[in-house]
Amino acid sequence: MKSILFKIWKFPKLSETFVVNQIVTAIKLGYEVRILTEEFCDISENANKDLFRQYELENKLILEDYNIPETKRGRAFKGMSLIIKRWDLFKPLLIFYKSSNRKGFFPIFQFFFYASLRNYEVIHIQFGTNKDPIDILKKNGFLKSRIITSFHGHDLHFPINNQILEDGYYDNLFEVADVLVCNTTYLKEKLKTLRAPENKIETIPVTVDTDTFRPAAFHRDKNKLKLMTVGRMDQLKGQEYGIKAVNLLIKKGIDVQYILVGTGIYEERLKKMVDELGLNGNISFKGKTNPKDVAKLLQSADIFLMTSVTNKVGMQESQGLVTAEAQACGLPVIAFDTGGVKYTLKDGQTGFLCREKEVNAMADKIELLINNPKLREEIGKKAREFIEKEYSEIAVMNKWQDIYG
Repeated sequence: MKSILFKIWKFPKLSETFVVNQIVTAIKLGYEVRILTEEFCDISENANKDLFRQYELENKLILEDYNIPETKRGRAFKGMSLIIKRWDLFKPLLIFYKSSNRKGFFPIFQFFFYASLRNYEVIHIQFGTNKDPIDILKKNGFLKSRIITSFHGHDLHFPINNQILEDGYYDNLFEVADVLVCNTTYLKEKLKTLRAPENKIETIPVTVDTDTFRPAAFHRDKNKLKLMTVGRMDQLKGQEYGIKAVNLLIKKGIDVQYILVGTGIYEERLKKMVDELGLNGNISFKGKTNPKDVAKLLQSADIFLMTSVTNKVGMQESQGLVTAEAQACGLPVIAFDTGGVKYTLKDGQTGFLCREKEVNAMADKIELLINNPKLREEIGKKAREFIEKEYSEIAVMNKWQDIYG
């Protein structure tokens, strides 16, 4: 059985359902999986806790802890002991030490920790920023593992986290990685502008659980047409523009319900906005919601609004898994044309694209679908067919089977 080590900074994080889905995909393909992380997060509060139990992910965790003694004397004693015990690794240790940006005893402990992970046939890095020290160890010839790196968006927008400058940051990774994975053509172009070898880039969308996210088995309430947006509440996700579009509809006498799912730093700001516009009777906040309950909410809705926009530092949505999940539930999607969103739907067939932040255009498309129930139904059916063909587990798993090889 081929072994895969997933490398991620914090695991699991609420907003990273796509990482959990990727790991589950590898397990379903029959690989022996382990998850290397610098920090264990609270699983009991995680939206994907059912998946954790089902696939026993807690038993697959490895904490990236180098066990470095607190005192200088303790570090010196333990460091020398490691070197003496594994004298056969002294030469690659020396090469790594010279290549490392860190000095003192840290590289020694880091090297011997990773020496225990040499037997994994594949190391799959989630987010390019988690590359250290895999890229150096691979370049030095110490690691023989096949290296796959998935980029998800913010890891390609420099300066990353307002700290990491481009300055050749990914040069070693681009040189040694076997495959560089992105989820849309938008991210592929970002990789190319950073001088990533095009022959190493593979575009694979994030998979959608089409069994959980499926059209409703019941008839929706035709008297209460529901709009819905799902996502963390921050500037990038742009929920304020969905609220503004709804406000335009209400002013025209079109009575709709708008459900906002998620939490974040903008939550109170958005609630205040709704209150000031007098829309509390039309807009509701559902807070943190697990995937199964998100699916149920989507099944009760009629139209999905993808409100993501370019934020103040120039970041854009790389894909937007929720857009695919909504279409899987048979919902037409109305979205702003930003980042990789355009690649997740078929404009005019499974939904509509509007110019970014053009709330009047978004309101017009909502009104069009409200006034044409048959069109809404036809688009919803095409949306489901599109997701089954491009984003279903079977379609995506076949691509990952080839990548893992």
